[in-house]
Amino acid sequence: MSSSPADLHAWCFDHGRAHVFVAGTTPWCTAAWVGFVAASAEQALEAKQSAYGDARFFDQLCADHQLEVIEIRAARAEKPAEPEI
Repeated sequence: MSSSPADLHAWCFDHGRAHVFVAGTTPWCTAAWVGFVAASAEQALEAKQSAYGDARFFDQLCADHQLEVIEIRAARAEKPAEPEI
């Protein structure tokens, strides 16, 4: 699957893999993922590695990073969904 620069690249710590959410759509994953500003999957993986190291799953994160991921997910859940056009 190819992606456009406007797509949202993310790492999901529940599924242990990268996700790509198509621009202009609601992300389909409701698990513990963190989005990255990146033009490609490769750049997103580099950003994930820089921020979270080798952790693939949530339980592999240090306590501070676990809290960060929980807070990101909570903030996303509180944000009202934008209507699709």
